[in-house]
Formats: sequence, C-alpha cells, structure tokens
Amino acid sequence: MESIIKIKHLVKTYSKNILNDINLSLSKNHVLGLIGKNGSGKTTLIKLILGFIKPTHGEIKVFGGNPINVSGRIGYLPEKPDYHLLFTGREYLTYLAKMLSIKNVKQRVDEVLLLVGMESQSKKRMSKYSKGMLQRIGFAQALLQDPELLILDEPLSGLDPVGRKEVRDIIIDLRRKNKTILLSAHNLDEIEKMCTDIAIINEGKIIKEGSLNEILTVNYRFKLKARGINPSLLNSLKSTYKIIETEINNYIFEEQRDGEKEEFLKFLLENGVLIDQWVKYKISLEEYVIPLIKADEK
Repeated sequence: MESIIKIKHLVKTYSKNILNDINLSLSKNHVLGLIGKNGSGKTTLIKLILGFIKPTHGEIKVFGGNPINVSGRIGYLPEKPDYHLLFTGREYLTYLAKMLSIKNVKQRVDEVLLLVGMESQSKKRMSKYSKGMLQRIGFAQALLQDPELLILDEPLSGLDPVGRKEVRDIIIDLRRKNKTILLSAHNLDEIEKMCTDIAIINEGKIIKEGSLNEILTVNYRFKLKARGINPSLLNSLKSTYKIIETEINNYIFEEQRDGEKEEFLKFLLENGVLIDQWVKYKISLEEYVIPLIKADEK
C-alpha cells in the first residue's frame, strides 16, 4: 500500500530529545490519529512533517520527497489559527485563495464553504462565529488547494459537543472522499470514531502504532449472545471456564488455553443452548491507551 508519509529513525533535539527514534508511516486514504499527553511530542512531530522545523537526525518523506517541496499537496489546520475576525468568512477565504494564486477563486470558495456547511453563514463577520463555526472555516482554508493530505493539530480542542460533532462529521466525510488525514486529539472516543489507524506517543517515542481495529480486537476474548443458559448451567460453566454474564443472555468468554473455545461451544450445544451471536471482543480505545501509557512510565 502506498505510503503518503514515511518516517525513519527520526530524532529531534533541543536541550534534550523531544522525539527519539520515531518510525511511522501513513498509507494513502487512511486517517491516522496521534495520541499522547501534553508535552509528549505530537505538535513537534507535526511541525517536522510539515517542514516547519528540521530533524536533528533521521528521515521524513512526504509523497516520497522533502515536505517543503510538496506543501501545495498538504492542507494544514493548526491548533490555534490566527483568524482575521473583521473579515466575513467568505472574505477571509477569498483573500487566502488569492494569496495562493488559486484559479476561479469564487468557484473554489463556494465549493469549500459547501463542503464544511458554512455557505449560509459566509457573509457574517467572523467575530460573530462560534468556536465550531471558526473551526469549520479553518477546515475550509485547509481545503482551498484541494490537498491530497490533511494535517489537523487538535481539531476538536475547546469545542462543545455540538462543535465536536460538526468537526467529526467533516473529517468522516473527507475520509469518504478518499483524503489522507493525520490528526492529533486528546478525546479518545472521538479518535475511535474518526480514525483507521493510531500512533501512541509517550515521552518522545512511539509505544504503539497500527490499525485501530486490529489493536482493539482482543483475539482471546469473545462476546456471546445465547438463550438457554439457566443459573445452574451458568454456575457449571463458571466452574470450568472464564465466563461472565454482562446482562440477560449476554456473556463474555475468555479463552485460557488453545482449543478451549471449541470445547466450550460444543458443551453449550450439547446442553441445548441456542447461540445467537459469537464475535471477538473489542475494547474501547480508552481501555487500551491509558494502561499502556501508565505501563510505559513505570
């Protein structure tokens, strides 16, 4: 699969190592969420990928080359954009489009306003916008050049629930339009809804990265929905297997040894149990990330 971003053995040092031996890739049409505490190195990594600062050691390639040489293919939304609030949203985007020498300025401004759902509010002064509306204008400016790669630094920061949903919906829509996206965020529930992949950064190093679905799927734990497990049978099962009842007719089974799940399922069928669902158990991103970071800090 084509890598849009490829990072090898990246080190960034000021008075100390801010990033240490970072290896990371982002595949085309994927959405990668950078996860980490404040000060973990997320924003520094984003600045390096954008070419704003240079690495101390290591290699960063974006679209196979130097990030500076492909800036026109990248859209960027900083954590704290510096908006000109006396402009209307349309005036602000028109000004930026002209600065970028975009052809058919009015048409492109109309297109990005429609994409972010701000066409009806575009003639209001930006000083009257809510934080969520300002963030949507931020997305619009990042999309002006129709970039292949979007880099979003804390796009959900400071937003209320309505604003978070508006921004999340934009990101999910862009994902459907086959944009490649790198974003950082603190809200793990939102990352779980938006991203295909994650990279967890702690104290300047990546402690886990990969497919979100694969990371959160626990291969030895299963969700079972079944009818016919009476209290007596459940007690019998508990004496032999690791099984808990989460609600009526719903259970979690944890395999303790190879072949145990086949033995368990056979036992259920032999006892007249009707199995409605049997799937691998998925934990939440929060359940995964917090213990991992705590373990890394010990």
